[in-house]
Amino acid sequence: MSNRDMNRDMQGRRSGRVVKVKRNRSKRKRRIIRTLLPPLVAVVLIAVIVIVAIKTGLFESFSYSDTQADLFEYYGVSDELSAVLIKDHEISDERIIVKDSELYIPYDTVKSEYTDRFYHQKTDDTIIYTTETDTFKTVVGESSYSNNAGNQMAPYAITYRENAPEGDIIYMALDYLKLFCNIEVKLCGGNGEPYRAVVKNEWGSINTAIVTKEHALRTEMDKKSAKLSDLVEGQSLTVIGQEGEWTRVETEDLLIGYAQTEFLSNVQTASETPVNDALEETFTSLTGSEKVVLMWHSIAGDAGNDTFYSATEGTRGINVIAPTWLSLSDDNGNIRSFASGSYVDNAHAKGMKVWVVADDFNSEGNASQVLPYPDKRSALISQIISKTTEVGADGINIDFETIGTETGEDYIQFIRELSLEAHKSGLVVSVDNYVPKAFNRHYHRREQGIFADYVVIMGYDETYAGSAKAGSVASIGYVKEGIEETLKEVPADKVINAVPFYTRVWEETPKTDEEIAATAPGEEVIPYNLKILATPSMKQEDELLSNYNATKTWDETTMQNYSTWKIGETTYEVWLEDEVSLSAKLGLMKGYGLGGMAGWEISLAAPYVWDVIEQVYK
Repeated sequence: MSNRDMNRDMQGRRSGRVVKVKRNRSKRKRRIIRTLLPPLVAVVLIAVIVIVAIKTGLFESFSYSDTQADLFEYYGVSDELSAVLIKDHEISDERIIVKDSELYIPYDTVKSEYTDRFYHQKTDDTIIYTTETDTFKTVVGESSYSNNAGNQMAPYAITYRENAPEGDIIYMALDYLKLFCNIEVKLCGGNGEPYRAVVKNEWGSINTAIVTKEHALRTEMDKKSAKLSDLVEGQSLTVIGQEGEWTRVETEDLLIGYAQTEFLSNVQTASETPVNDALEETFTSLTGSEKVVLMWHSIAGDAGNDTFYSATEGTRGINVIAPTWLSLSDDNGNIRSFASGSYVDNAHAKGMKVWVVADDFNSEGNASQVLPYPDKRSALISQIISKTTEVGADGINIDFETIGTETGEDYIQFIRELSLEAHKSGLVVSVDNYVPKAFNRHYHRREQGIFADYVVIMGYDETYAGSAKAGSVASIGYVKEGIEETLKEVPADKVINAVPFYTRVWEETPKTDEEIAATAPGEEVIPYNLKILATPSMKQEDELLSNYNATKTWDETTMQNYSTWKIGETTYEVWLEDEVSLSAKLGLMKGYGLGGMAGWEISLAAPYVWDVIEQVYK
């Protein structure tokens, strides 16, 4: 074989090997591809599924709890006989009764939260609501009520009584309450769900939002928490507050829980529509534009009427005088009277109106035995008005100071009924009150300010015979507190503040060591025994200080002149009611825009009183 042939043969074999190598490589690639392709496709498919799942929330459906909350447990309701009260879009601890598809709330709650106008006349178990032109009455347990239009029937028991260990409870139907108060009532639940209710009497604005994607309303800010309900796209919710990824909301059916913030939109503020369909009430008032300057005149018998000229001699600026003429004479509503027509004529001649004082303490009768009974109360009112009109007087001043808490409701009903009857005769009605404190809230100053024409503050007796420490009869702080507390309930033009024309001299005798040691644990140790030495009038103060060679110093805290002296081991103290203290009080009163001032009592006033009054009320 030639060299050329040998070379050709070798090249052929090399080419064969190359082709074979290439063929083998292609086979290996195809095997690798066949091996890797399925896992790769799987990875790609998984990635696609993950992306789709994320986009569609598929994973979320598996990570969220689908446990339904126990609504009875969530709302703290144990049965379907009561409804949880939703207040200010929050679940409260208060419950109201669901009875025969009607909602009932305790009568005491009606009085404290909605209106103080209702009166429970316990002597005949009647609930009364008084307006200027009508009186609504219903007997506890009945489904009817009466008013000027006759007897009216309701499709429910208006009130009912429930026995309880702590005492009977009267409940009132909210539908009846709606006749007199502008309230909005909403009840949801039942049929296996706890009742939920809203009772609104105040309206403002709320924030609302729209659900953009279906998801669950949950008990807590946690996707693992139980769900209350399913929220659907387009549903409107009341927004209570947003807390990051979660928003506290309230549904139309009063379910309150947490929605996901990302699934809410179109948050906006909407004004609530007030309910305004209750009985419209207006009350006639004989309150005048002229400031009242009233002086009480203490008269203890018919002969006291003869002191009119001596009591009013030298006075100036007085436009009302109030003689103490009427008192309860028995427990049947009868009165004792010192009323005098000639006294009224004399007062009118001096430019003074006369408001007849009727009291319950200079008497033989007991208000607690009169006011609860409608026939006795009516007899008392009739006699007060007839005695006042008989002598031609202009008004009535009620000075009932012994009313106990148990008689408070009867007392304010007496004021309502008296005011309405007195106004028919053109008589002004004023009512005397202690400085507002917790112990006398049952005098119902707010209601007085609606029915009566003037509410009088007896702005004195800050320190009295039963006090543990010596002090002022009427410090400026005490007067200020009385005015401000009264103005929270009564319009300023109906408020009269009374000032004292007297003071008290305190006698402090050191206690023995045994008496000090007998002080109860936790009580303040007061090292002296206290009693009143004297109760001098303004007229007598200078003589008092002169007799004891005492000097006076100005006390900025009380805005009064103060004096003290000692006789042996006994200390005496007095806070004076004089020209400067009176000026301070009247200036304060004028600053509050009150309807006027009063003074106890005209015969105790010093001559400078009229100068001060003229300076303030000229």
